[in-house]
Amino acid sequence: MTVTTALLLSLAVAQSSPYVRSHVDKDDSSTQCLFWTTPTLTWNLSSVGNPESGDEQKQHEFAAIRASFQSWQRIFEDCGNLSFSEGPLLDERRVGYVQKAENHNLILFRSRRCREVAPSTDKCWAEETCGNVYDCWDSDDRTIALTLTTYDQRSGIIYDSDVQLNASGFVFTTVSSPPCAQPISSKTPNCVATDVQNTMTHELGHLIGLDHTWLSTSVMYPQAPSGEITKRIIDEGSRDFVCRTYPKGLASQSCLTPTLNASSPGDTAFSLGRQAAGCSTTGGASWLSALAALGWLGWRRRGVRS
Repeated sequence: MTVTTALLLSLAVAQSSPYVRSHVDKDDSSTQCLFWTTPTLTWNLSSVGNPESGDEQKQHEFAAIRASFQSWQRIFEDCGNLSFSEGPLLDERRVGYVQKAENHNLILFRSRRCREVAPSTDKCWAEETCGNVYDCWDSDDRTIALTLTTYDQRSGIIYDSDVQLNASGFVFTTVSSPPCAQPISSKTPNCVATDVQNTMTHELGHLIGLDHTWLSTSVMYPQAPSGEITKRIIDEGSRDFVCRTYPKGLASQSCLTPTLNASSPGDTAFSLGRQAAGCSTTGGASWLSALAALGWLGWRRRGVRS
């Protein structure tokens, strides 16, 4: 089989798959899948909320985020082994995982572009830390949100996952209709621009170990045009992923036999990695990903575009 034929076959399979699991190596489906083993996943909202929204709208946005978690929770209650638990609001603006420290699965909005606030000479650009240093959006402007996941590179076990929403480039809304006319003239329009629940339901798929699929009816389809709310509803393929990967009453399922049995991510036997995932608004280069290694620590980014 030629490389071109193999690539076309791979794309065809991914395009038709009802769900695609995230892997340690995003380009190699023979590597370990990513999954949680904890029975309860506690998540936290950043107390700042969306800086572009007023107090009342912030509460609507928080409610939409909770509704996204509840949509997945209903599936887990029916056939899965994982529970979501909301922790307290946190005065925290940094994402990522710090070994041997207290970590949180944080949900936050970024309302400034890093290129507008971080000097071009700052070392944060080389270190890829400008987002945390300046509390800004450091990804592609067309990317709606990113989910940053930290996991063990050998076992695929997830230890931390954070979601950033791009309020620097998108107007987030919470109503159900009508779609907003373009261009959007208000920061808080009474119409559907970039729907919070639509976005978060997709991002939470990444958080639990789902990758993008080119099946357009899937919540994990990597495009979300302005006015879309269909991803509020989780499709049968993604539901099947939960039932198969996190079977009720049984252990979470890897793709391969895990190579580790250490008790915590602080154990020296662990080789940590990070991935980030999300969705975008346009076609073409419609998903964003990167994979890097920092000693035993790596990371992956996935972006959903409009």
